[in-house]
Amino acid sequence: MTPLFAQVLGASYVTLPQKVREAHDLRETHRFRGYARITRGTGLLSCLIAKVFRFPAAHEQAPVQVSMRRVGDVEQWQRVFDGAEFRSTLKIKDGVMTERFGWITFRLGLFIRKDALHFPVTGARMGWLPLPAAFLPRSIALETERDGRFVFDVRIEAPVTGALIVHYQGWLEPEI
Repeated sequence: MTPLFAQVLGASYVTLPQKVREAHDLRETHRFRGYARITRGTGLLSCLIAKVFRFPAAHEQAPVQVSMRRVGDVEQWQRVFDGAEFRSTLKIKDGVMTERFGWITFRLGLFIRKDALHFPVTGARMGWLPLPAAFLPRSIALETERDGRFVFDVRIEAPVTGALIVHYQGWLEPEI
């Protein structure tokens, strides 16, 4: 069973930093623990979007638990930041990684640059209805390795205004 990220990234998958590759070499279940700094936008639109997607509240050092589970041709991710949980499902469609949060599915233009895996949003649909590019959030998200740890930095900005919705950055280690 080839990992989903290896299917999308092809030969470049092996160039990922070791901890990132280990995290995405998912054949059953991986569990991680770590800490994150979370910043939230304060505008009305940002707060509304963050609430809909169940993004975590602001916190200087939130304990984080991440569980990734492979079920057939999908990965189910559960993220818990200081007790607040949000989930998504990753799947490959037409050779592109997609991530579904409830009724919205995002297309991710995965690429590797400067020893980091990047996750920009390149498209979305609500149910079967495609969303216009103007309504796409801006996702500046990456995963890399520092000091022998899996490191993540995810910043999501609101469509149209570019206002911050949520920015979470931190590190994870495999749960033993």
